[in-house]
Amino acid sequence: MSKYDFHDLYSEYDYEEHGRSARRRRLRSRKKRKGNGRSSPAMAAIQQMDDSHESWVPSYAAALDPLHHERHWVIASVAPFYHDALISDVTRLVKGGKEANVYACAASPNLGVDLIAAKLYRPRMLRHLKNDAIYKAGRQLRDEEGKQMKGRRVKLALRKKTTFGKHVDIMWWIGNEYGVQKKLYEAGADVPKPIAHAGNTILMEFIGDERGPAPTLNEINLEPDEAEPLFRRVMDNVALMLELHHIHGDLSAYNILYWEGDIQIIDFPQMVEARHNPNAYELLLRDITRVCDYFARFGVTADPQKLTDDLWLPYMGEKR
Repeated sequence: MSKYDFHDLYSEYDYEEHGRSARRRRLRSRKKRKGNGRSSPAMAAIQQMDDSHESWVPSYAAALDPLHHERHWVIASVAPFYHDALISDVTRLVKGGKEANVYACAASPNLGVDLIAAKLYRPRMLRHLKNDAIYKAGRQLRDEEGKQMKGRRVKLALRKKTTFGKHVDIMWWIGNEYGVQKKLYEAGADVPKPIAHAGNTILMEFIGDERGPAPTLNEINLEPDEAEPLFRRVMDNVALMLELHHIHGDLSAYNILYWEGDIQIIDFPQMVEARHNPNAYELLLRDITRVCDYFARFGVTADPQKLTDDLWLPYMGEKR
C-alpha cells in the first residue's frame, strides 16, 4: 500500500465519527453491503492490512474494536515512532478536533520524560481550513523532508486535486507546522518542544501531567495578579515570531495552554510568512485583537491597533 493509498483509505475517519451524520453514513453503508454481499473497498483494505502495522498495538488502540477505523489510523500513524524508540505506548485521546486528534503517549525511557503528545492530522483536514489561500501566500512548497518542491507535475496535481496533489497539500501544511514550531522553540519562544515528524503525525512535548493535559486559556479564569504578566508574555511571543518573519495567523485563547502559572502557544499550521504574505498585517492585527479581547475580561487594558502598529511599522522599516 502506497502512502497515497493510505490517504484515501483513512479518509472515511473524521471528527464526526460518533455524530448523527456519521451514523446515517454507516446505515447507508450497511444497506449497500446487504444489497451486494460485499464490504466497502476501504473496509476490505483495512481488514487485509499486512501484519507490519499490527506487530505493535498500543493500549489505546487495543481497547477499540478491531475493525474500528481509529484503531488502524492510530497504529499506522504512530508505529514509526515506536520503532524509532521514541514512544512505548499510546494511552489516551487528549483532544479531538476537526483537523487533528492529539494523543498522550508514554515516552521511551531514554528520552528522560514520562509523556509525549502525538498530533495526528486527519486526511480530511483541508476541508476544515477555511480560506487556506490567505495563509499559503508567500510560502515555499516543501516536501516531508523540508526540501523545496518544484515542477509542472506538482503544480498540476495541486490544481487538479489528484490523490498525489491532496497528499502534497496536506504534507505542506503539516511540514510547515513542524518546521515553524522547531524554529520558534530554538529561538526561545513559549511553545512545546517538537520532537519528531513523520507522515501525518507530529510528536512534541506533553504540557500537563499524568492526570491530564494543560487547559487552554479559554477554559480558565485567571487570578487578578497574573493576567497582566501573562498578557505581556503572550505579546513578547508575538513580537519574537515577527522578528523571525512569522505571524501565528490563528492566535486566540483557544490555542494558548496554561500550566503552572505560565503559557505555551500551540497550533501553527496557519502560520504565515510576514515578508511575503500580502495579508500579514491584517492577520497580525486579528491575532493581537483576539488576545486583547481575552485579557480584557481580567482587567488588562490594551489598544490592539496601537500594539499592532508598534510591532509592524518598525518591522517594515527593517525590511527596507
